[in-house]
Amino acid sequence: MQLPRNMSRADFLKQYWQKKPLLIKQAFPNYQSLISPEELAGLACEEGIESRILQEHEQTGAWQLRYGPFTEKDFTSLPKSHWSLLVQAVNHHIPELNNLLNEFDFVPDWRVDDIMISYAPIHGSVGPHLDNYDVFLLQAQGRRHWHINEHDYTEDDFIEGLELKLLSDFKSAQDWILEPGDMLYLPPGVAHHGIALDDCLTYSIGFRAPSQKELLSAYTVNFNDVAKDQYYTDPHLELQDSPGEIKTEHIRAMREMIVSAITDEADFASWFGRFITEDMHHYETEQHELTRHDFSQQFKQAGHLNRQGNIRFSYIEDVNKLRFFYAGNELDCTPDQLHLVRYLCSAHKLEYQTILKLANEDSVLALLHSLYQEGCFYFDE
Repeated sequence: MQLPRNMSRADFLKQYWQKKPLLIKQAFPNYQSLISPEELAGLACEEGIESRILQEHEQTGAWQLRYGPFTEKDFTSLPKSHWSLLVQAVNHHIPELNNLLNEFDFVPDWRVDDIMISYAPIHGSVGPHLDNYDVFLLQAQGRRHWHINEHDYTEDDFIEGLELKLLSDFKSAQDWILEPGDMLYLPPGVAHHGIALDDCLTYSIGFRAPSQKELLSAYTVNFNDVAKDQYYTDPHLELQDSPGEIKTEHIRAMREMIVSAITDEADFASWFGRFITEDMHHYETEQHELTRHDFSQQFKQAGHLNRQGNIRFSYIEDVNKLRFFYAGNELDCTPDQLHLVRYLCSAHKLEYQTILKLANEDSVLALLHSLYQEGCFYFDE
């Protein structure tokens, strides 16, 4: 990815990340889409793949939202304009798209969500809206006219009674026409409206931003797996005038019970590593049954090993411990495996010769074979 005016990645984070939009002309010079509109429509017809068609009535301006999976008839019955197809997490199904994520490695991997791809014929859009997360909008085919406004919107600014959260009175404050290879970065909360000028494909590289509610809810569920529990005690209970009163010290004790449950830094870190690497889309993972010897031979012969698109890797480095997280699981590694773990987390395609330089051959092949059996990796067909 080429940033404008010789801007460094560090400069981008300091000046633009979560601060203000940035148009990046020819971020990917002469970019050609890795998927065609027909292939995208094919994915939208498959079970288990999240897809939507959003249609705007040309005369009335009314919006209609439909969810997939779709059929061929759904597409042939659509008008020639004013609709969009959106398919979520396409990189989970088109492995080559995962390599595109390597271009955004200046943002921590755990923040990366997925690549959503939208197709629209002329005048197609998803309406004026805003997101609560950072997004890079890469134009992969055709042209799209983007309008933005950095105004602070409230809930009253959205159209009432609509399943979609579209702005009722959006006014463009800035606009650009993006062509293949151009990219627009938008921080959270910036209202935007992209209208297709011709048949176009747009990649949305979104970044995960867990909310307080999401974290608290998920962490609370985590307590179901904790064997040790704590009960309220009050050995110094004193007589009070009214038994109906909940005293300040009671409230304080109850709050402390909750707070103390998340103040163990090691336990919280372990939970977060598992939580943030889980597959949010819950795709079925194919299990592999190759023996370790056959796996090693095939890896050596192929020269590389591919990570499944829906599998997330991360790690936490402590003083005397290295915790490796994969697909909601945790594995303790030794500190001398740090370079190996870093490589596993940063590469979506593992090179056999590179792997051998990073760790003991037997131990690394044993680890990769175990991950392969669990469906984290696959070989090219």
